[in-house]
Amino acid sequence: MNLTHPGQFSRRRLLGLGGGLAAGIGLAPMLTACGDSTSSAATSAGGGTLTMGINATPDTLDPGATGLALTLLISFALFDPLVYWLPDGKGGSAFHPGLAESWTISPDASAYTFKLRKGVTFHDGTTFDAKAVKATYDHVVDPKTKSKSGLGALGPYKETKILDDYTVQIVFTAPNASFLHQQAAGNFGISSPAALAKYGPTAYGNNPVGTGPFTFQSYQAGSQLTLLKNPKYTWGPKALGEGPAKLDKLVFRIVTDDSGRYNALQSGQLQIAMNLPPNNISAAQKSGKFQQLLVPSIGTPLGMPINVTKPPTDDPLVRQAIMYAVDQDALVKDVLYDVYKPAHNVLTPITPGYSEAASKTYSYDPDKAGRLLDQAGWTVGDGGIRTKNGKKLSLEIILFSGGGLELPTQFVVSELQKAGFSANTAVQPFATAQASFNSGAHNLGSFGYYGADPYLLNIWVNSNAIQSGFNWSHYANPAVDKLIAKANATAADATRNGLYEQVGAKLMQDSMYLPLWDVAGAFTLSPKVQNLHQTLNGYLAFHSATVG
Repeated sequence: MNLTHPGQFSRRRLLGLGGGLAAGIGLAPMLTACGDSTSSAATSAGGGTLTMGINATPDTLDPGATGLALTLLISFALFDPLVYWLPDGKGGSAFHPGLAESWTISPDASAYTFKLRKGVTFHDGTTFDAKAVKATYDHVVDPKTKSKSGLGALGPYKETKILDDYTVQIVFTAPNASFLHQQAAGNFGISSPAALAKYGPTAYGNNPVGTGPFTFQSYQAGSQLTLLKNPKYTWGPKALGEGPAKLDKLVFRIVTDDSGRYNALQSGQLQIAMNLPPNNISAAQKSGKFQQLLVPSIGTPLGMPINVTKPPTDDPLVRQAIMYAVDQDALVKDVLYDVYKPAHNVLTPITPGYSEAASKTYSYDPDKAGRLLDQAGWTVGDGGIRTKNGKKLSLEIILFSGGGLELPTQFVVSELQKAGFSANTAVQPFATAQASFNSGAHNLGSFGYYGADPYLLNIWVNSNAIQSGFNWSHYANPAVDKLIAKANATAADATRNGLYEQVGAKLMQDSMYLPLWDVAGAFTLSPKVQNLHQTLNGYLAFHSATVG
């Protein structure tokens, strides 16, 4: 099996149009989400196959290596974390024992000690113990793994110590208040040390071996992934249903064509369709034939990183003009069928550290956009396009295919043209687009990221993340770097959140990101699907799911 060519970055990871994945959040039954964390209170005898249509190909099935929410959604069925973080059914959240029965945190949050569950085996028969935890974390930090998001999420990681066969201590070089949330977010599902040694950091992504409720059976290139029930699974958290999974088989069918996914759902070939475009979501809601789950996310809105180093967006006045020129409210109404909410902040409203004040930094004001461009020396020329020193005010826009921004970008371009910009838009395969973003070939790109904690900012805007992370704005601000590090070293929530509010306000002031809409994981379900749960990272939990 060779898993290549990702078409999206989603759910806790880069987000696509039907969800911004990532990786988040407490929701309601189905039919629109906002309260409980399960799809239905009804029960079923279980058995059978649940087939879910996904809109891209996973880059790998190694949770430690991936940067895609889609991969983490799949791996949540294959792996268990040390500790689960789940909705509590009351609008809040709670931690639950996973592969760790209990845990303690040092007063300064620089060391986390886990007492591990006994009697657990991996899908390949290997015994779960402290060595497996150490092997997993060593694998994530191994440069050969080329971790896309797990390494950054670990923060100031130092080492994993084996205290005895069933006790480990994960140690950091500085306080790391976000770690318990981060380890539950998907990248740190515990892997079989035997499989890691057998396949190595590259091939392991094609041969995943965890302890989860489903085992990996097969992958048909570009077609589907098939997982089978793990009959020995008895260590799942009570909140997700104890005992083996109810389903016999879980299939992820790759259907990149949006209309094809919707048609397959309507015909019964799929029981769940992921990330349908807004027009299909709207039609499904109006039909009354489907359950609709919209999962709000912790993280960033879906939007466009603005390259602060490439002319003309290296000029703050030009970037500010872009921020004033785009009407997010009209975008949501006219293009997104009012399925989502317009965004005016670098963080989504449910993210700790979100600030209403920062959300008011910019509002739609095309006249002000024009005045700023006048101030920057760009004068209106033929066809309304502005020029300066004989050069057009032109933007290079690069999108990655499958990211869901193609149609919204047409709206954005039309708004920018009214202000006097011209634009060239290129849609590239993800690997190509990532290289373009890292090299700074763009003025505007495509982005959306979510996770378990606002420390995701470390992967997104830290100066060190320009080449190794997702800092596609090429934004470098040592003061912001220090604020993020200070926040992650602060245990008191109120103080921490205040520091992140400062970060968000500064990022908005520096106009390095054009937020468009607050993402939500979008899952459209047959009414036959019951007992489906969500995590607080926007993933689906199939532990107790049934198909009636």
